[in-house]
Amino acid sequence: MHPTPPSSIIPDDLKSLISKAVKILGTAVQEVYGEALYKKVEDLRIRMKDVRAQPSTVVESALNSIYLELRATSSADLHKVAKAFSLMLELINACEAAYRSFRLADSKLEASSKPHSLVYVFTSHPTEARSKDFLFLMDKVEALLLQSFRTGIEESEEKLMHLLRISLKLDLANNRRPQVKDEAEQIFHIVLDRSILLEQIALRQKGINVFFRTWVGGDKDGHPKVGPVTMVQSFNLSRLKLSEFILERLKEFEDEVALVDEALVVKVRALKLELRKLKVVATNDGKKIKGFKKNFEQLVLTAAKRKLLAPSLRDVENLIWLYPALVVPLEIREDQELIHEALKNPRQAIARMLTTLKKVGSGLENKWYVRGFVISMCQEAGDLLAAMRLTKKMLGAFSLPVVPLFENEKGLSNSVKILTQAFGEFDFVKAHQKNWSGRFEVMLGYSDSSKENGVLPGRMLVQKALLDLETFLLKKSLTPVFFHGSGGSVSRGGGSIKEQIAWWPQSALNIYKVTVQGETVQRHFHQPLIMRSQIEKIVDEFANYKPRDHKTPPLVPEFAGTIQAEYRKLVRDPLFQELVSKATPYDFLNLLKIGSRPTKRAGKGNFTIRAIPWILCWTQTRLLLPIWWGTGTAWAKLDEAQKVELKAFYKTSPLMHSYVKNLGFTLAKIELGVWNFHVEHSALGPELKEKWKREIREEHARAVEFFNDLTMNAEFTWFRPKLGESIVFRSSMIHPLNVIQKLALERRDNVLLRETVTGIACGMLTTG
Repeated sequence: MHPTPPSSIIPDDLKSLISKAVKILGTAVQEVYGEALYKKVEDLRIRMKDVRAQPSTVVESALNSIYLELRATSSADLHKVAKAFSLMLELINACEAAYRSFRLADSKLEASSKPHSLVYVFTSHPTEARSKDFLFLMDKVEALLLQSFRTGIEESEEKLMHLLRISLKLDLANNRRPQVKDEAEQIFHIVLDRSILLEQIALRQKGINVFFRTWVGGDKDGHPKVGPVTMVQSFNLSRLKLSEFILERLKEFEDEVALVDEALVVKVRALKLELRKLKVVATNDGKKIKGFKKNFEQLVLTAAKRKLLAPSLRDVENLIWLYPALVVPLEIREDQELIHEALKNPRQAIARMLTTLKKVGSGLENKWYVRGFVISMCQEAGDLLAAMRLTKKMLGAFSLPVVPLFENEKGLSNSVKILTQAFGEFDFVKAHQKNWSGRFEVMLGYSDSSKENGVLPGRMLVQKALLDLETFLLKKSLTPVFFHGSGGSVSRGGGSIKEQIAWWPQSALNIYKVTVQGETVQRHFHQPLIMRSQIEKIVDEFANYKPRDHKTPPLVPEFAGTIQAEYRKLVRDPLFQELVSKATPYDFLNLLKIGSRPTKRAGKGNFTIRAIPWILCWTQTRLLLPIWWGTGTAWAKLDEAQKVELKAFYKTSPLMHSYVKNLGFTLAKIELGVWNFHVEHSALGPELKEKWKREIREEHARAVEFFNDLTMNAEFTWFRPKLGESIVFRSSMIHPLNVIQKLALERRDNVLLRETVTGIACGMLTTG
């Protein structure tokens, strides 16, 4: 049950816009789908409003009633009902995003001290659950909603109605699996938009260096469709967007100086022609880029001498500094086993990618095309050494930093031991001081550590590795660079910026580097002001950093160990695996088309499923199990003195405080009534249905007790009350999609299944 706030704290102007926008959507549904369908949707909406914040038994009963009614509905009408509710949820999201931009309009980013740099590595996956056409349309809708805060929605109503009518005729979800190229196009469409590039340039002028990288096209790890072709394809797609920006700025300069200096115009036109010839990245691209940059520098010098140096040229100058090869640099990654194989077999994809990099980048440093070679599942020193040898073999020199990725318990626990042995066999210190200004990068994986151990034990493994690695590298007179694989949902290590970074050492903030995944790319980098607000939080945290006590009393690892044991016991239970198979979309993940990457890793084992789809199962069924399972049992096993000790630790530990806030956010989003509905309508036998309903209900109650006892607060989101209210208001509007999803599975209607998955993701604000 979600407690209803005694009085609304969502701003009146936002509530008003949502109400009016949803009403306009209702009119559009009435016009496009007809009166009968509109009445069905409106009846469902009102009934779901009535079960808002009600006990799970009431919710389950309401869903069963809806199920019986909708079971008699045609598939064509179910598609329309699902689309109407999905669009309503996405419209609410758009209103909230527009409001954030509106409120941030007057913000100024100022700080007494600034981090060296902020690096965002964009990856794809779940964003592509939504179709490209739908996202394009929602861009326009959000722009209208932002305008509405300034002029009133009446000014935009006709256009908004037009766009919503079109959206009701579109597929929200992809009905073909996106290719790597599709994913790259989608990311670059967002992060290389003119407004975002201008914001990136403006931040640099304030002394805040924000760099963009991407996995897409270079992340070979477990991806059969990634190789040299996709790598160059990614370069080409980002080159196209960056070239368009430069051409636009040069054209602006050309038009201005044409009034007074024809000779400068000739130089500009020659430069534009040269740039157009660079649109296709091929062998010796580095030499061509070097020539272009030299000619541009000459243009700048000439303009400066004639007192005609314009802001548009400064923009290009800044852009070239941010993107020295005029591409978004890739991070390439491969599994450690295949790196070893590539040393013997140069036909392996990763070896060919390195060879292609050498050919393309000739004339420039490799790092302007590829920033690092990440070793997935780095388990021992030999893995790091193999990657280094492969790099030297394919590139002719150790000209690309190798980055060990410690992502499971074995890798994280042995990370310092692995580096110690590797440093003993090769002088990494000398190489990194010579080539990379003494920086040494390590990537820390949050998804697999959480997936294998539960979120709190996984987070503690990451923190210990982070602190131990910092000590090791500083003793070697190296600057630590920590690459955090944490930019997705809470269950995968993500969440709010402040909660993510609250427990990091300052070295992890000085060069801040994180992955940004799926829908988070859209949410945080779609609007320049929202992007700036994310960066401001990091800059503020860095500027106001105070030394933290990371000492952990023995009780805490014991507590986490109990959670880990409970979590592992659950996921390894064959009966639980049967539950997952029959009560969640697990067995249908291959139909969802959420990304180009395979749903499962090759090989057998308890954790063959990838982290994103694994979390997707629990998001879709509204249980969000990985973040909370076992916490209640672990708490119940403590005596009173131990509970007092853990409460004291919670008050002083940034890590524990961060986890508990994420736990509260998760508990606020859980709907046991929806989960029970899924179990009840599964193919499990009656005894197993009752067993799992009871066991999950009891463990959930223990988790709530743990949260309430530890925080001394009954409100799950006391730290962000507006977020809590938003969750309460939107939660019941997701319910009809859960019912329709069950019907889609029964009818084997894959298109309807994808529509409901997308709609639920819109409502939950996360796919995985």
